[in-house]
Amino acid sequence: MKSPHQLSDPKVSHIRKDRSDLRSIKADNFREEVCKVYDLLIGAGMETQEAIRKTRSALKAINYPFATYDLVMAKLRASGRLRKHLHVKAGDGINE
Repeated sequence: MKSPHQLSDPKVSHIRKDRSDLRSIKADNFREEVCKVYDLLIGAGMETQEAIRKTRSALKAINYPFATYDLVMAKLRASGRLRKHLHVKAGDGINE
């Protein structure tokens, strides 16, 4: 068991902060990769569900350990990629 002095050691807290920063960088890189692959697939005319499947497959192929359905979906939702865009047809406007 570590003593209270070892837990509050500035060297240890510095290492913890570095690890936290590294995790944050990895998470940002993962988000960027997910969005980049997904955008390319959608841009090529692929349907949403198929693009999500292919995004996961592509990330797994390059050994991303986070390429689970839940995490990919969370990143896409957080980036606004899965929001429906409302289109107003001519004559359907509120202020007519």
